[in-house]
Amino acid sequence: MNPALLSILRCPVTKLPLRLLTAEEKQAREIPEDEPALITVDASRVYRAVNGMPVLLPPAMAEEEVSEG
Repeated sequence: MNPALLSILRCPVTKLPLRLLTAEEKQAREIPEDEPALITVDASRVYRAVNGMPVLLPPAMAEEEVSEG
């Protein structure tokens, strides 16, 4: 992921900065190693990516999006 983009992204719920998950964090959360995912700096929220783009929706909206699609 582009470092410049990553530096401005924030969690839509907590407004905390985001960082990429490490391989160990992905494994613990059962996220495929080749799938980009972001986590808040306090590790309270994870945002997965679809087609390489992070889905920065609050959890309830992300669930609606998945169930409608």
